[in-house]
Amino acid sequence: MNISPLVWFVAAWFIFIGLVKLLLRDKVKVYYYVALMARSSGVEKVLRPMADLIDGVPTMVIFVLVVAFFALAMVYAIPVLLPMPIQVIGELVGFVPSFIRILGINLAATVSVITSLHTVSSQQAATQLVESRFTPATPLIPGVTVSVNVFVIVLIAIGISILVHEISHGIIALRYGGKIKSGGVFLSLFILYGGFVEVDEVDLRKKAGLRGILAMLSAGVFANMILSIVAIGLMYLALIPALQPYLSGIVITSVIKDSPAFYANIPANSLLLAINGKPIISSMTLLYVLEGLKPGSQVTLTILHSGIIHTYTIITSSNPSDPNLPFIGITIDDRLFYQFIYWLWTINVVIILLNTMPAWPLDGGQFLYYMLLSIPGFREEWASRVMYIISAVLWVLFIFTLFVSLSSGLWRIAVTPP
Repeated sequence: MNISPLVWFVAAWFIFIGLVKLLLRDKVKVYYYVALMARSSGVEKVLRPMADLIDGVPTMVIFVLVVAFFALAMVYAIPVLLPMPIQVIGELVGFVPSFIRILGINLAATVSVITSLHTVSSQQAATQLVESRFTPATPLIPGVTVSVNVFVIVLIAIGISILVHEISHGIIALRYGGKIKSGGVFLSLFILYGGFVEVDEVDLRKKAGLRGILAMLSAGVFANMILSIVAIGLMYLALIPALQPYLSGIVITSVIKDSPAFYANIPANSLLLAINGKPIISSMTLLYVLEGLKPGSQVTLTILHSGIIHTYTIITSSNPSDPNLPFIGITIDDRLFYQFIYWLWTINVVIILLNTMPAWPLDGGQFLYYMLLSIPGFREEWASRVMYIISAVLWVLFIFTLFVSLSSGLWRIAVTPP
């Protein structure tokens, strides 16, 4: 019997809620069984020394840097390092559509498919959605959409990213003379996750005005951008010759019988470090290198096994799936170092995209709210009404994207085997 991924998703969430209530009880608050929140006090004492470290940086410099980046990411696109450098170490700078643009593209793509096919649940519909640049949403459910091992890595990456994000909010608030009430974390439906530093915004606005509020709201996203660049930079460690045996390469989990790798006696559970002298950092790097080869090509494989580096020369055969593609005959898996760096980059980009969406309760929603309040003659109640409408529309579009992703099967694009 085939069970809808949406059913697994909902069931997993409520099981998780039950375990949280059983183990943590009153330490974590549950809101309508769809969200969890943990809150603590005393955050300002922890962040004060960090704020003192940037005491010499002019507030105007801070404002220009963080707000300019936030505003760009919010309304158009964010210039960040694409995942391809992690996979291939190639071109570095690219553009990722802002979250609101992604939702708009997804809506247009879905309408186009429904108009022509009257469904989004067929293979043809999924293909057309991909061709129309539909960006699927995949909830992170251990054992369902990601393996348990990968989920642990994701949790660590989320923890680091949220910590950096929220610390940055607090540090900038303190730098502008504000106060911090409390801090905490939240999780909703495995999709919305994050943390928060509860800044006394009334006090901050009195002391620093609109400039201080906007800088504080923008600081978290700016810090995530820096962390995403750091993640890419760390990947270059795998290219240092002395570190390659420890960080680079992909795991050869098995060798396919009667394949070129099989006849060359390439051992399973070894590490493929390079092909024709080109470093292999991830499975995507391997695909990139193989794209330049054809069946019948002679390739030299550099392999680490039992602490010794070996060199194997093989002749590629035709790939069983596509005779025009080369075939080595190995099954592979990425190493822990690459997986962690990849997810650290991914989580930070997701946090940037999500938090710049102009909807409550995200940073983007607060940012837009205070911008509306700065308009002469624009009342607070008007700003609130506008934000309620915008937030409702954007969250409906987000839920719509999730529904189409699950219905069309595109959620499997980002899934790793359990």
